[in-house]
Amino acid sequence: MPAIKYRVNLSPVERTRLENMLTYGQYDRRASMHMRVLLLADECRPGKKLSEHAIAQEIGINSQTVHTIRRRYSLLGLDAAINRKPRSRMTTGKRITPDVRTQIIALSQTVPPAGKNRWTLRLLAHHAIDQHIVDRISHETVGKVLKSAGQQGII
Repeated sequence: MPAIKYRVNLSPVERTRLENMLTYGQYDRRASMHMRVLLLADECRPGKKLSEHAIAQEIGINSQTVHTIRRRYSLLGLDAAINRKPRSRMTTGKRITPDVRTQIIALSQTVPPAGKNRWTLRLLAHHAIDQHIVDRISHETVGKVLKSAGQQGII
């Protein structure tokens, strides 16, 4: 059996906190499972030590999940091992500003290009990019802009 690289040594305070959270807390299934893994992986707990495989079998999860929880506890602490990792959000902000919205609506009310009978969402999206209104936009977003403006009948 390979040596355990990431050790879980819960302090008595952490152990009591986890037991109370499991008993009295209202947590989702994933967080509860992580708490149970940490309690079973604790090397300071009374009784025999369990391997990652044995913990995984007892809880009914993959042993890689047990390893990941151990690693997150060792490197990042108790809260990081229990809770989900925060997801990164796009920090660029919205590209569809009120000014862009107005320009797209105005573009939809102009005469379509030569050889076209009417504006399509894709055609509007391409022209908005060609005229440097936005650097990129999908036809679906153009449709949402026009729908919010009550202009969907034009297309």
